[in-house]
Amino acid sequence: MSKEKKSKIEINGKEIEVKVKQLTFFDIQAVAPLLSDGSVDFSQYWRYAFNHWLTYDSEFNIENLTPSEGASLSAILPQPSEVVGWLLFREPKSAKSNTSSTGDQ
Repeated sequence: MSKEKKSKIEINGKEIEVKVKQLTFFDIQAVAPLLSDGSVDFSQYWRYAFNHWLTYDSEFNIENLTPSEGASLSAILPQPSEVVGWLLFREPKSAKSNTSSTGDQ
């Protein structure tokens, strides 16, 4: 498993070290309800991701982020479209047989 990623991002005029959690299958599944309503409002997804997938070396109020600060934080996380792709269930692959049914025709 790889180590947490670290970035330095300026928030409220102060450089803050941000650590990104190594995401798991269950982390992605936890945001499924936030992305399943078909809305283009991703604010709940970003609130969840900023609060659960990032840790900060200083405290600040997430609700007061400027658009550029929010964009800097979101750039180090998976985008909603990427997460939706991970959530899509696909048909199971068929098991391969050791013998071919068409081999001796």
